[in-house]
Amino acid sequence: MLRTWSFASLIAFLALPLQTAVASDVSNSEIKKLLSLSLSELSNVTVTSVSKKSEPESEAAAAVYVITQDDIKRSGATNIPDMLRMAPGIVVTQSGSNNWTVSSRGFNDQFANKLLVLIDGRTIYSPLFSGVVWDSQDTMIEDIERIEVIRGPGATLWGANAVNGIINIITKNSKYSQGGLATANYGNQFGSVSARYGVKAGDDSYIRTYAKYNDYSSQYLRGGADAGDSWRKQQAGFRSDLRASEQDKITIQGDIYSIDEDDRFTFPDLNSPVYASTSKGFKLSGGNILLRWEQKQNKNSETSLQAYFDNASQKTSFFSDAANTVDFEFQHYWTGWDRQEFVWGGGYRFINDTNGDTASAQYALTPSTRNDDIFNAFIQDKIALIEKSVFLTLGSKFEHNDYSGFEVQPSARLSWLVDDNQTLWGAVSRAVHTTSRFGSDGRLSYGIYPPTISVPLPTLVQGTGNKNLDSEALTAYEVGYRIQPSKKLSIDVAAYYNDYNKLFAEELGTPVIFPTYVYQPVISKSTNNAHSWGGEIAVKYNVSSAWQLAGSYSYIDLNVDDKASIAFKLVGKSPKNMFNIRSTYLFENKLEMTNSLYSYSRLSSIDIPSYYRFDTKLSYPITDAVSVNLVGQNLLYTRHKEFTPFLYQTQEEIGRSMYAGVSYKF
Repeated sequence: MLRTWSFASLIAFLALPLQTAVASDVSNSEIKKLLSLSLSELSNVTVTSVSKKSEPESEAAAAVYVITQDDIKRSGATNIPDMLRMAPGIVVTQSGSNNWTVSSRGFNDQFANKLLVLIDGRTIYSPLFSGVVWDSQDTMIEDIERIEVIRGPGATLWGANAVNGIINIITKNSKYSQGGLATANYGNQFGSVSARYGVKAGDDSYIRTYAKYNDYSSQYLRGGADAGDSWRKQQAGFRSDLRASEQDKITIQGDIYSIDEDDRFTFPDLNSPVYASTSKGFKLSGGNILLRWEQKQNKNSETSLQAYFDNASQKTSFFSDAANTVDFEFQHYWTGWDRQEFVWGGGYRFINDTNGDTASAQYALTPSTRNDDIFNAFIQDKIALIEKSVFLTLGSKFEHNDYSGFEVQPSARLSWLVDDNQTLWGAVSRAVHTTSRFGSDGRLSYGIYPPTISVPLPTLVQGTGNKNLDSEALTAYEVGYRIQPSKKLSIDVAAYYNDYNKLFAEELGTPVIFPTYVYQPVISKSTNNAHSWGGEIAVKYNVSSAWQLAGSYSYIDLNVDDKASIAFKLVGKSPKNMFNIRSTYLFENKLEMTNSLYSYSRLSSIDIPSYYRFDTKLSYPITDAVSVNLVGQNLLYTRHKEFTPFLYQTQEEIGRSMYAGVSYKF
């Protein structure tokens, strides 16, 4: 029945152009007004992630894509990774109920480490592996203002690990989330309740608080059995935006969360001929608090100071880890000289990481506790070579970390506003990814090979860190073109060539024979090089005042000069071809329907076949205060594989999902 219904929705998606009339008298005026905006009005968006200051998206010399609150609302997405599927060039795959991989322009993996992710300027990567623990990242979805997605390096301003892209999740000023909002969703794989309330706290000062609870069901093993990885999350937080004076603004915000996951792990065990030791249960918890002060001294000078503290803890039977991060950042924006815009600043980050179970046979960090300091400074100058037309942006990040020492990450970007409807841009950038706590100090058991005639003992294969790893380095060459040939159509094209050096790889070390087993170390080294080329195209088209289309296509060709003794496993983990198209239509009876079709090509190295994903959402406002919706996700398949799991987990398949929701404003 569900499969029949999904194909009916797909037919409706394709048949919409045949409908004879647009909604000429729609009472849902707010949505109709949005749908009737020209693309020039819709794309009149300022972005901050490219230059660390507000600038028109049309001037940005980077491959930038903005996911708006309206995009998020219409998608039906219940988590941040699913929201990111809308962005061109961003690979999002799921391997379990609580496991996602997110990457940009290649190198997709469970612990993808070349994409910098921020929430309101707070870095959310894990110092344990320089990636993101996606099941820990959440907020009140309705309070996300936009998500700025940059494909390509951004290290000149944001520092190490902003190698292949930046994702900056920006929440609304609390001024724009006043009053109350309550939501509830329930379906076969997902249930949630959330509440938010905002009040005025003085003259032009506001505060909001929120709390939410999510309950995710298990996914499926091959054959359809329950995978046993259901999970539950509680989270609460607040944001306060205060106007201290005409020149001074202060933002204080924070979150706290607790997660209980029913993950199952099967470990290599020297005392058994098979992988017999099984663990169940994973707990995550943490919180953060951020303070940002912004002062506008005059029309030519603005200063900001930001500080935050972040705690993240993970615990299961085979390891526990707690990371505490303190970060300070100063920034000054100055336009005192004709045709120039300076942004400069610096910062300091302190990270304390403690591994609480060094005796685990599967995993350990040595030393168990480590403190790291990161110092940085940056400067960038945007020069109007031709006023209001040609802009040259030069800058560099200077950074010192405790792993690789001093790093310089420069860039040069050029944008040419050909006319009001066309922009050409190009960029050359250098970015680095420094090794992580695990890459330097870690030990992880990969597996056990049974005895053979030539080796009569079981062989334990174990990965070991290397304290002498160099940073992985990227030199990127990018070009792009944006055009709006009519008020209804906009096209954004980007192409790139990436040259990587000193990529981390693994080599077999010298085996050691013990009385009962053979120990085979696998050592990390900075030996590989790689290059990739590709591009993305994003298109938006307003068919009518009631109907919008948006879509994108991405291509990548990644090749690695493998100089290690173990095959480079990241090749073939990113789809060469990705495609999506989204359609939003507003009917005359106020019913809104959004259909989304995604296509991913085969992942050759891990035997994941190509697949499609079809999502749909129907929304209906019963009153100005109450609205209901019905959402279907992954409707084309009962279940399917998207990615391989973590080392100790079983391959899972992602199932079809449906849920109904209601929201109430008060």
